[in-house]
Amino acid sequence: MLDSAIDKLVLTLKDLSIEFPTPQGNVQVVKALSLTIRKGRRVGFIGESGSGKTTTALAVMQMLAEPGRISGGQIDLSGTDVLGLSEEQMRRTRLSRIAYIPQGAMNSLNPVIRVEPQMWDGIIAHEGHVSRAELKRRSDAALVSVGLPSHAGPLYPHELSSGMKQRVCIAMGIILNPELIIAD
Repeated sequence: MLDSAIDKLVLTLKDLSIEFPTPQGNVQVVKALSLTIRKGRRVGFIGESGSGKTTTALAVMQMLAEPGRISGGQIDLSGTDVLGLSEEQMRRTRLSRIAYIPQGAMNSLNPVIRVEPQMWDGIIAHEGHVSRAELKRRSDAALVSVGLPSHAGPLYPHELSSGMKQRVCIAMGIILNPELIIAD
């Protein structure tokens, strides 16, 4: 028998369907997808480009670009009906409970803001006032945990290699210890 903490359901998708309107009618890009992810487990989606992997991830995050829309199904995050959350509730859920690590780090980091303040934004948005020393400690720890030196924090994104930028995005995704991390 599995330990109840390990056996805990983190994400459940039930009959999730996603569609995009076209001049010829709606195109269903994800049809009745159901899956469960348990705490401590890793799940991978495999499919060709355009098969709906990123679209599904963005739907779970409630970041699906218009005109795409969820046309059916349920998304449950540890007992929370994600589709029933208000925009503000979902904003608070992102990063703190569920994080998204984008495939393209180049377009995910603001090129005119140093790495540290971009990492600090998430902490401040979810926790309010945090001392600069604590922000620095946490961002340094997150950078080191993904194999970057802490001195990468004061750099601008253009001063980093593409691999280092991807690691910064991972550090940003884990900095608040979310229940679920979706890596695209």
